Amino acid sequence: MKRTSTLIRIVALAVSLFVILFAAAAATGESPKIDASTPVEELKALASQGNADAILELGERLIQGQGVETNAAEGLQWLHKAADFGKNQAWYDIGFVYSNGVGVNMDLAEAMKYFRIGADKGNADCQTSMGMLYQAGKNIPGGVEADLTAAAKWYRKAADQNHLEAIFHLAQLYMSGQGVEKNSSEGAKWFRKGAELGSAEAQWNLGKCYQMGKGVTKDLVQAYALMAAAAGGAENPEQQKGMTDERNKLGKELSADQLKEAERLSQEWSAKGKK
Repeated sequence: MKRTSTLIRIVALAVSLFVILFAAAAATGESPKIDASTPVEELKALASQGNADAILELGERLIQGQGVETNAAEGLQWLHKAADFGKNQAWYDIGFVYSNGVGVNMDLAEAMKYFRIGADKGNADCQTSMGMLYQAGKNIPGGVEADLTAAAKWYRKAADQNHLEAIFHLAQLYMSGQGVEKNSSEGAKWFRKGAELGSAEAQWNLGKCYQMGKGVTKDLVQAYALMAAAAGGAENPEQQKGMTDERNKLGKELSADQLKEAERLSQEWSAKGKK
């Protein structure tokens, strides 16, 4: 009997503690963490209660058909609601639906309308999309008139937020002098920023800059190091082989000591973005 009483007191204490913690969470405005592992039914319940993160996640899952039957119309409704709740990523998601014709007719004008709303609110994905649409122009059926100056402006806004795709495009514009005054040093600077953030694409291009002395002082050791790091982060085997072959060709121009230093630097570059 004594042991039973003790067990009852322990259970009662645990329940009291749960109530206290739950009340504290409610008082501080904490809400359940929403991510890809959140069960759909829980997501729907939270969304119906006005949880903005759940509303956004539910809209995205309905569009993509992740764990639920694809329903673009309902997904768009939830995404619009998420946007009303201040979730700026929803503007990108809506624009993506129209720009890619996901469950709706492809409509770049409609997509751009939503990308612009999100871009004006500071969303880097929307800003990058604006840049890409202005850069592509009429090369995309239904696209707008090309405006490389506008493209560079939007890329810069997103690049300032460390958006890797925007950083890469902006660097390319500076290298080619499209939409901005040609400036190889500025282009190399943006490639470096992308490389520092772990972008294999930016690392490769910065390596080529060092190989040719374009925008930076020519340095074959750094060129090899960056190209080796980029090859290690290549997206597919064919691309990796091409990069590796070109790196090895460059390696023949280095002494044994230079090659050893380049391999050391390559490891440092490979670790970028993985902290």
